Amino acid sequence: MLTRYLTAIGSGTALALALLVTPVAFAEDAKIKEIEVKDIKLDVPETWKAKPLPAAGFRAAQFEIPPVEGDKEAAELVVFHFGPNGGGGVQANIDRWVKQFDAEERKLKIFDGKTKQGEYVLVDLSGTWNKPVGPPIAMKTTKAPGSRFLGVILKPANGGDYYIRLTGPAKTVTENAKAFRIAIKADLEQEMEKKQEADKKE
Repeated sequence: MLTRYLTAIGSGTALALALLVTPVAFAEDAKIKEIEVKDIKLDVPETWKAKPLPAAGFRAAQFEIPPVEGDKEAAELVVFHFGPNGGGGVQANIDRWVKQFDAEERKLKIFDGKTKQGEYVLVDLSGTWNKPVGPPIAMKTTKAPGSRFLGVILKPANGGDYYIRLTGPAKTVTENAKAFRIAIKADLEQEMEKKQEADKKE
């Protein structure tokens, strides 16, 4: 259970962008902060640095994750929230995320899991990512081979789904994969890989 990894060590303090932060202890003496992102809470390692949000759009929080040795670029965690009826649904988002990776050598796994905040679907993609560059309206991408993507659709009881994505160089994302699951307060013992048809290489 998540409580094996967390021990409260201090009181909450206000963070920019209305994120409430409480220092807590993390596995192997690293530390995380519990933050409030609208109606959900995340347990974020202190090494994940909060970034200012754009003035417009649906980003509710975003963090830069430092690269591990051997990677040149940082990874990024972004939380999206589109309101009670927004976001497009689970399968539509899975299909869109899959298409962001080149079909050749693409690897895909999908997991179901539970948190105290609601059930979730986790999509694990690796290969060559067509990484967005510039403003979203420009719809420009650049090839980023050796990438990995962890995308969660978290379904709280109220308020609409949350879309939480960790993207970047595969080595850095892999190093942070467990922390990502702990960040969403996943019950690590209940997460199960879904049986699915072979990934269609379109």
